[in-house]
Amino acid sequence: MIEVVVVCHEDLAYKLLEVAERLSHRSEKCWPVSISDGKHPDTYLELIDKAVKEASSGGNPVLILTDLFGGTACNVSLPYLKKGEVEVLSGVNLAMILRAFQRRKQQPEPTVAQLAFDCAKYASEGIRICSMDVLNFRNFNLEAAANKTNAGKTKKNVSSN
Repeated sequence: MIEVVVVCHEDLAYKLLEVAERLSHRSEKCWPVSISDGKHPDTYLELIDKAVKEASSGGNPVLILTDLFGGTACNVSLPYLKKGEVEVLSGVNLAMILRAFQRRKQQPEPTVAQLAFDCAKYASEGIRICSMDVLNFRNFNLEAAANKTNAGKTKKNVSSN
């Protein structure tokens, strides 16, 4: 099974995993790593190194989820990239974590690259501008319903002699 390490600023990794476990109604074995201001980057490397080593100790591949591409959490995770063994995916959100929980246990088991791709796709599909997506969809449905109702009515012709 693919193991998951979540590397985020402050307590975000802990909070995201806590909420994801609550929503999925199960406890998942994951490794949260907190990146906070004022520490030397070597300290973060040690924390991530420890998490990745623990996660991969059974020979399992590891998916590292980070919060912000180009941010410290992502940058200090990049040295652990190893094709087929460790993948780094930035932009972590709740949908991405829930998808990782779901897909990593499916049979046949995905590769770490497939899981990363699927999580990125699933999470990005959940990003919506609600005023455009929800309201326009709702208005479209109302218009469609009105057109359907009006289509069934016939107009009476009034003729004058």
